[in-house]
Amino acid sequence: MSNFTFLAAEWPDLHEAAGKAAGKAAGKAEALAYADARAACCYSRRALELAVHWLYKHDAALKLPYQDNLSALIHEPTFRNALTPAVFTKARVLKDLGNLAVHSHRPVR
Repeated sequence: MSNFTFLAAEWPDLHEAAGKAAGKAAGKAEALAYADARAACCYSRRALELAVHWLYKHDAALKLPYQDNLSALIHEPTFRNALTPAVFTKARVLKDLGNLAVHSHRPVR
């Protein structure tokens, strides 16, 4: 059972990135956390990006920044101020770990 099953009905793309692939034993971020940390970080970053883009599309109070990359989106003041400091820190960590997983030759633990 995935921790992200509740996402499946309303946000299937987010569920697929965070939880398990639809109808398959092959997993995504959650299932790969121990088996392939680098891939898990990539899928976690993708899930974050999908969620952030959804929020910008559906919340008129959020102001789009001049760039649409994930870093600019999560650091935009209307977005950042809508989050608790703990949630903002987690979003930043997911972004940074995903970037590290893709762009670094260092091991991802």
